Amino acid sequence: MNTVEQKACFHCGEPVPDGTDLAIDVDGQARSMCCAGCRAVASLIHSAGLDRYYDFRDALPDRPDQDAAQDLDPGRFAAWDRDAVLDFHAPPEKPAENACANSDARAIVLVLENVHCAACAWLLQRYLGQFPGVGESRLDVGDGRLRLVFEPARTPLSQLAAALQRLGYPPHLDTPDSGIDRDRNERRRMQRYLIVAGLGMMQVMSYALANYIGAFQGMEPEIRHFFKLISMLVAVPVALYAGQPFYRSALRHLSQRHLGLDVPVAAAIMLALFASVVMTLFGHAEGEVYFDSVVMFIFFLLLGRFAVMIARQQSSAVHSALARALPGQARRITEAGSEQVGLVELQPGDRVMVADGEIIPADGEVIGGTGRVDESLLSGESEPRRRRLGESVLAGSLVSAGSLEIRIEAVGRATILSGIVELLSEARRRRPRLAQMADRAAGWFIGLILVSTGIAALAWWSIDPAQVIPITLAMLVVACPCALALGTPTALASATRGLAANGILTANPDALEALPGITHVVFDKTGTLTRPTMQIAEVRCRPGLGRASALAICAALERVSSHPIASAFRTFDDGRQIECAESLGSAGVSAVVDGQRYWLGRPDWVAAQSGQSIDVPQTGLWLALACASEQPAVMLRLDNSLREGSRRLVADLKRRGLTVILASGDREANVADMARALDIPEFHARLEPAGKLALVHQLQQAGAVVAMIGDGINDAPVLAGADISIALAEGAAIARTQADLVATGRNLKPLLLLFGQAPRVRRIIRQNLAWALAYNISALPLAAMGLIPPWAAAIGMSASSLGVVLNARRLGRLPDSPGDRSDGLGRPIPQARGAA
Repeated sequence: MNTVEQKACFHCGEPVPDGTDLAIDVDGQARSMCCAGCRAVASLIHSAGLDRYYDFRDALPDRPDQDAAQDLDPGRFAAWDRDAVLDFHAPPEKPAENACANSDARAIVLVLENVHCAACAWLLQRYLGQFPGVGESRLDVGDGRLRLVFEPARTPLSQLAAALQRLGYPPHLDTPDSGIDRDRNERRRMQRYLIVAGLGMMQVMSYALANYIGAFQGMEPEIRHFFKLISMLVAVPVALYAGQPFYRSALRHLSQRHLGLDVPVAAAIMLALFASVVMTLFGHAEGEVYFDSVVMFIFFLLLGRFAVMIARQQSSAVHSALARALPGQARRITEAGSEQVGLVELQPGDRVMVADGEIIPADGEVIGGTGRVDESLLSGESEPRRRRLGESVLAGSLVSAGSLEIRIEAVGRATILSGIVELLSEARRRRPRLAQMADRAAGWFIGLILVSTGIAALAWWSIDPAQVIPITLAMLVVACPCALALGTPTALASATRGLAANGILTANPDALEALPGITHVVFDKTGTLTRPTMQIAEVRCRPGLGRASALAICAALERVSSHPIASAFRTFDDGRQIECAESLGSAGVSAVVDGQRYWLGRPDWVAAQSGQSIDVPQTGLWLALACASEQPAVMLRLDNSLREGSRRLVADLKRRGLTVILASGDREANVADMARALDIPEFHARLEPAGKLALVHQLQQAGAVVAMIGDGINDAPVLAGADISIALAEGAAIARTQADLVATGRNLKPLLLLFGQAPRVRRIIRQNLAWALAYNISALPLAAMGLIPPWAAAIGMSASSLGVVLNARRLGRLPDSPGDRSDGLGRPIPQARGAA
């Protein structure tokens, strides 16, 4: 082994105490370690064959806790393997999303400490990938969240957590407060940089001002040199400390062989600082220094970054508020009385009591008591709605003016609230298409800046060498394309925040920019233009079967269905047993009840199954109930009214010049009545999901750009096939929807706001991009000609970034909506069937 020469810890960079001999062999060289914790982590990385981590990293990790690093016992995380914890934090992974996933795979998000750079993501992906059953490990370096897909039967979560602990990344279960703490720490860190840069700028500017005044009044060279020395003593530590965000970012991009935005920024700061120090220490008294320009540049650039950070954090305010909405405990009712339990202990079927002023812990149905429920956090509706026996309630809602006994139907990630949170999280992880294009353009522009700056420096060296450094600095600073890269994502973030507060959730940010380009809007009917809940308007019974018995049989059959029609029968369910039950999509349901096979659904389908001839009245939504005997079918007419805002939405879309089409699986007479009531000239009836998709494809082949608005379940294929898809939150489990945009609430008024806001989003994005390009293209040649001094370049570049951020934030302040906000989310009601 070679002789140990280094005095700093190879792993964390801390000084190695005298007399400490903890070196290990890495790549044939002895690497000194400062403590047993670093030695344990470095040994683990080396034994796993992941030594390249040390070549990739561009930031040093924190010194690991020695006891934690040496603790190889996964027992400290044993509670994470409990079923309640796994069901709450690690729901089953869908195979469609991950090729390695199966029925046993689960997905969990862990918050890790000590995440610094892209090398951490590289290390974790390869290290965790060596464990059996780990299908995916994806780290967000920005917030330290690790999405992990694993099979608990092959590698328990406690073992993976212990491995992360040993590797120096202590894991925590993802909780709402973790994001708040991270944002607060980020703000405090940026504020420290800003304060140091601001104080340093004021001091250095005062010395520079004295120097400038002295130049006109004949100040002694020794005094001028003294002011330069004082400026250097202040500016150098200020620049080295407050400029850390730019240096680290530049090193990270260069290590990845990518020209990031901070590369010319860091280059300009270091060039100006180095040249000024050399001129101060070794030059003559009349030489030019740029300490004032350096600290001014850092301060204004930090100010711009701070504004961007605040805008980004505000855009996630809705996400954070929703994530914190659930209580930590619930009062569960048992045969022995009531007990306080943790939220993770609740199971579907449990009964809980929610008193006045308490938060509903999970989605469920009211089985006792009455009270008003405030769903404003979910829907924006400020007026609480009264809930009675048999009605549904949502997790995160506030009970007021009463108390409710609730039977739990969905917990954890299966609730509507968790679906909304996951939808918003996925939208934040997705990089918009225009933002990606702007990033690529910025990368090319940075290359152009560097090449142009080099050419200008050579040209000025032959003309006037004294101008080389100021012109080089001005070109590097003034043309930095920060505004170009910030314009699109900041605008979309502000628009997403404003729309979310008014009932529109954005799953795909690109849809906001693309929505003004649509030509056709296709509507589903049942559950979309009509209310999701239906009422039984008429029952035509056969001899020997009374109305109550017929409705009880229908309610038993509809137990296996989650179609909007099923909601009309729930109050008639008397609990009778059913066997061999099945739901036949858009046709109906079938089961054996009291020893007899029954069919309930579309009359034509029931007639084909039972072999009976069924006469259907010409108007109205009719269902047939028939059994295997020769007895006549029971006919039931259901009534559902138009959703509030549907007429106004259709009229508004037509006023905008869009072609509106109604597509439904219902009978032609019913669809025609709906189209006539809403003044929709084109409609299509008796369409299965495949037929709706074929209709959209036919329109697209004719050159149309189609937006589909549906309830999100049997409409999933056509939602996926449309150019832009909009689903209603009541129609589907939001986390699994195919939609680009989701409208919450029980009316369609949020969609009026969406179609009115989308052109404004596109306009502001284009304004930002046009301004950024115009500024960069015009400023670069002016700086190359020496017309822009370095201090003005710093102000100009920062002002450009601040300008696009402030312009983008206008999207968070929505104009008056064309109607009241939505009045609640309601429970998830699945795909339409029959009258789709």
